[in-house]
Amino acid sequence: MTDIIPMTLNRVALTFGLLLTLGSCKDTPMTCEDFHEGVFEIVKPEDDYAVRIERKGDQQIETNIKTGAVTKATVTWDNICNYQLTYTESTSEHAVNLIGKVLIVRITGIQGNKYSYEAVLRGTQTVTSGFITAVD
Repeated sequence: MTDIIPMTLNRVALTFGLLLTLGSCKDTPMTCEDFHEGVFEIVKPEDDYAVRIERKGDQQIETNIKTGAVTKATVTWDNICNYQLTYTESTSEHAVNLIGKVLIVRITGIQGNKYSYEAVLRGTQTVTSGFITAVD
């Protein structure tokens, strides 16, 4: 009987320790750096716009989910949360006029696996905004 009590206490201690460890494991909030590379999507149903973005190193490839048109850009990070896209090529008739132009993007907030942004095409004053969601 006395052997049972220490075994039971060990199990209780082990269970308590396991629960304490699991309870302290929280998802670490994402930071701007988490969006420097990966696969992302921009979806704007009101504009009938959906693009999949693959960003690796200094390259970004945007694929229009509906048409399959591809636009490529070079990514330059000004700091942790601000970057510039210099468009280098496109198969999209709408984006072909962006070749050689620079889009300046500022991450304005992070909620879960997505970030809000404001972007302006260099030389213009029109600011666009939206959300980019990490999908991979």
